[in-house]
Amino acid sequence: MAESSEFEKYCIQTLEVYFGELAGGIVNNVKTKKSLNDGSNISDYKEFIDLLEINISILAGKNTANDIGNTLRNKTLDFVEKKKKPEPILDGDMEKEIYTFLDKNTLPTERDIADYAKYLTLKYGGQAKNVEKEIIEKIKDQIKKTISWNKINGEIKDLLSRFQEPTKTDIDDFIHYLRLSKLVFEENELRDEIEKERLYRKFHGPQDTVMPSQINELVNLIKNTTNKDALSKKLGKQELSYLIKDESGVSDKSVSEFIKLMTPSEDDTRDTLEDLGLKHLISDK
Repeated sequence: MAESSEFEKYCIQTLEVYFGELAGGIVNNVKTKKSLNDGSNISDYKEFIDLLEINISILAGKNTANDIGNTLRNKTLDFVEKKKKPEPILDGDMEKEIYTFLDKNTLPTERDIADYAKYLTLKYGGQAKNVEKEIIEKIKDQIKKTISWNKINGEIKDLLSRFQEPTKTDIDDFIHYLRLSKLVFEENELRDEIEKERLYRKFHGPQDTVMPSQINELVNLIKNTTNKDALSKKLGKQELSYLIKDESGVSDKSVSEFIKLMTPSEDDTRDTLEDLGLKHLISDK
């Protein structure tokens, strides 16, 4: 699916929370004035969202329209960056081997990554440095997904501690909140997880969320390290500096982004819920 189509689908999903079945019609109406395609740039996406915001302000008011517009503008960057991504440099067999390697090594060292990249290029061909970059990106993606789902599972448990039998409105509000929290999930999968956890609690009681031990150790390291320089040094000693590097190397910005990813603030969660008027979803801990 083209990035523009994916973005339009995301717009509809976001609007459905507010407008239900009207969401598709609202987006289609904007498309008659401004369409998106594979050649669309950031300005085109901005114009599309501006028009969408004008349309929904009539139905929901200026403040709500502005909130929705900001959510979509933030998401726009993901779609535009996806367009810039080069074609994958890995063939299918090499990629399978990388995933097998990562299943056994959640947080491999820089030396292990370099050696494994050399092994793969000797076996399949290609440039070791390029393969090394691909492995690091997959590790970072894997960590993001793990952290994101760990947070989502924690939120599900909080929801069900508050509401043993949540209504459809409670769950819709909950999904809306998670979307605005920029957590990545498939709605149907999330609804299934909520129902599975509800049924498990009904027959067995609450269960703990378990994160892979290496990632859990990394989270604890970050929480217990007082400043960014100290964190950089500790990760360096463990040969994990690749986690806090961007194209320019280790920078204050790259370290800050990594810390924010690994240790989401509970206060931010509470503030977001209160701003959305969803105080009833805040659990008393």
